[in-house]
Amino acid sequence: MAAGSVFLAACGASPDVSRNAPSRIQLPDGLVVAGADGWCVDETTSRASAGTSVVVLGSCAAIAGDALRPRPEVPGVVTVSVEAQGGALPDSETLESFFTSDAGRAVLAQDGQAKSVAILETQRQEGLLFLHASDASAAPGASNEIWRALFGLGGRFVAVSFYSRLEDGIDPEDGLATLIAHVEELRAANQG
Repeated sequence: MAAGSVFLAACGASPDVSRNAPSRIQLPDGLVVAGADGWCVDETTSRASAGTSVVVLGSCAAIAGDALRPRPEVPGVVTVSVEAQGGALPDSETLESFFTSDAGRAVLAQDGQAKSVAILETQRQEGLLFLHASDASAAPGASNEIWRALFGLGGRFVAVSFYSRLEDGIDPEDGLATLIAHVEELRAANQG
């Protein structure tokens, strides 16, 4: 046995300096939140409860602290907010009317002021509302771009939000594609 092997054997197993970075997590109510390719759950910042949950996803490589893990094509942070609903879920047209109103823009704004948010684009498709907005009150160091998909899933109201890093300009097609990939992954993980 080589001297190096004896030394390693004497020290025991090598320490694991990487963090757990699962690609999916099951919420207390049974809904599965799964990240698109290259995206993993940040278990240290995500919060799950029976009523409302917020799951934060980022680069698998960054969360695990392992450069060999996958990375998303478009860098940033994704949050998936899930709220249990007692009644009927709003349709995409109702959601669009709300979020383009002063009250809806105030909900999107970091400072709670409707005047801080400009809706750049909305799209409705297959029961979803996609929003692209700009928030002048975004926190320092954060991008002012907001990308959001709003829809119902298994009787719950879901909002998927994508935030790019400030230095990374995100093409509108890339922002929308990132949201669509996450919506598709969520729907696939919860079929049945």
